[in-house]
Parts: sequence; C-alpha cells; structure tokens
Amino acid sequence: MGYYFLWIGIFVAALIIEGLTMQLVSIWFAVGALGALVAAIAGGSLVIQASIFVILSLVLFLATRPLVQKIGRAPTVHTNADSVIGMEGIVRERIDILSGTGRVFVNGLSWAAKADTIIEKDEKIIVLSMEGVTLTVRPVEEG
Repeated sequence: MGYYFLWIGIFVAALIIEGLTMQLVSIWFAVGALGALVAAIAGGSLVIQASIFVILSLVLFLATRPLVQKIGRAPTVHTNADSVIGMEGIVRERIDILSGTGRVFVNGLSWAAKADTIIEKDEKIIVLSMEGVTLTVRPVEEG
C-alpha cells in the first residue's frame, strides 16, 4: 500500500509552517518527506519510508542548524547607555520611591531615577544599575 498522501501531506504542512514562521524550523522535515515520498514511489515499505524520513531530516538538521543559527542571529546593538553605571551625578528632582518621583543628571543627560532611600534635590549620587531608562542610584558618601 502506498503512503504517498502521508508524505505529500507532511511535505505540504512543513512548507506551510516554514512559510508562516520564516525561521527555518521545518524545512528539514519537508526534505525528509520528499525523500520518503520517493521511497514510496519506488515501492519501499513503510519502515523504509519512515527511516528515510527520520534519517534525512535529522542529518539535514544537524548539518545545517549551526550555520542557520549563525547567519540568522541578529546583531547586538550596543548603545553604551549602561556606561553610566558607576558614574556620579546630581539629583534634579527629589527621589522618592513611594511617590514614584526622581530625576538625576548624569553624563550630560537627564534620567529617571529610583533609590532605596529618599534623596533630596542637588545631592550627589552614584549610579548602581540601569533598568530600561531608569537608573538605580545611591547618595555619594562624603569623605
């Protein structure tokens, strides 16, 4: 009995998924199904067809996946925004975590800021970390 429609169905489904995702997630299964379809046309048993499908899909996956990952990786965009970590600045608006207020001036730019304690306007701060566009700061200890 021929399993042509099974392999054609898998082939078409894999191509549709590939077309919808455009992430190279199922192309290997399409090629494996094509190989199994050829085996079905040649009169191979279901075990042979399934073996060709699995082996061909796996070999293509293992051979091409590292290359696909390397090519498909989006380049990292460095903004240098985190370069303000460790810098000192001045409080421009009182920092109060309870009321959600606070702005600091660091490295020539105004930033939203938060701290574990209330820090008054015009006090010196040091930047501890950055979450999005909000700096976590603490007062600079004098002396």
